[in-house]
Amino acid sequence: MSTLWHVHFTGGEKVAWALDEDLRVAREAMEGHVIPTSPAAARVIHSAYWPRLLDFGERAVRGKKLVCFADNPPVYSLTQPEFSQAAARVDLWIARTREAESQFRMLGLPVARAPYTVDATIFRPLENDGGLRRELGIDKKAFVIGNFHRDTEGTDLRRLKRQKGADILFEIAKELYQRLPNLVVLLAGPRRHWLRRRLTAAGIPFRFHGRIGPNDQDDYDRNILPRTELNRLYQALDVTVVPSRWEGGPHSLLEALFAGQAVISTPVGIARDILPSEMLFRTVDEAVSILENHAKTGSLREPAFLASRRADRENSTSALSEALVAIYQELPRGPERPMARLSSAIASSLFRVRRQLGQRQVVFPPNEQSALADRIIAKVQSRHGAAAQSAETPLGVHDPARDEQILLGAALFCQGR
Repeated sequence: MSTLWHVHFTGGEKVAWALDEDLRVAREAMEGHVIPTSPAAARVIHSAYWPRLLDFGERAVRGKKLVCFADNPPVYSLTQPEFSQAAARVDLWIARTREAESQFRMLGLPVARAPYTVDATIFRPLENDGGLRRELGIDKKAFVIGNFHRDTEGTDLRRLKRQKGADILFEIAKELYQRLPNLVVLLAGPRRHWLRRRLTAAGIPFRFHGRIGPNDQDDYDRNILPRTELNRLYQALDVTVVPSRWEGGPHSLLEALFAGQAVISTPVGIARDILPSEMLFRTVDEAVSILENHAKTGSLREPAFLASRRADRENSTSALSEALVAIYQELPRGPERPMARLSSAIASSLFRVRRQLGQRQVVFPPNEQSALADRIIAKVQSRHGAAAQSAETPLGVHDPARDEQILLGAALFCQGR
């Protein structure tokens, strides 16, 4: 019997963005411990994105262990009705933050935690800020803030991606510009149309590092940048601003720290694990105050250094490898049995044919494991309940009598109703 795990990795988007990076680093972290293989031959299916698991069909994964990274906190997933199926079938969720881990526990779902990581050979300090400020015509005395997130949802370039908080970054820039006339906002990445238009209308100086196509159309494929270029961009920032309303990560927070730069963030996702209180904000005024103080006194240098040291320890590739290997200890090793492999392959083919014919059935029906998630999803869909003021949820000891209301309120906040 093989001592290695036979695993099928799935869930990427094949666009060299966040999910693809999660998948790549997972494969690297488990190198030498697993044999990557087809879904039929695998005994473990490891997905970076839970909706991908609904593409296999129940019979095709029968008897296999389904493991899934949490790309977003569960309170956001509870706004999506199909999450009920994933909650019913996933054998182990791998949370990437304490926040997500805590929410899975509140839902009564099986969970372990493994850290986010970024490639330290790519994201690292560069001499002379990589020369990008000069290329972009940014004055040496400018105070530069920004991020490299998306502004809008899907291909609709006018509908804000509420999660990423481009509107919050705009309000921060608008207020800060009144106090710091040398402010410049640096943007990069695809779908930055909303902020570019707002900053232009407000007369706030900014630079966009990317290619603008004919009629300023969707640039998703055109402006996904190589990670080496992203590292140069971080060098051009004085502070990376993460104004997200909820987060699975984001990678950008770690990228900025590994690149040797300061970052401030709302207390969501990995920010609660890594950043000290001096680098967290909950309101526009708090963010403006932190940024103005840093521009005048360099107040973020020490907390940024401490945060980067912590990220070096806790979010290294070796830390991820150690965590994943420990998590995998409870999973079955070796290849799938020949008859089970054949049965899985046939079931998968039949499932794909039915999908192509337009048949959309429930893949994984509700069960006892998904009961709480099912109740909350139903209430979110019927808008039954009061939205919380934020997506923050407790990290410590939980009260089962209150957990459902806490999760429901946070999910309704994410839904925006």
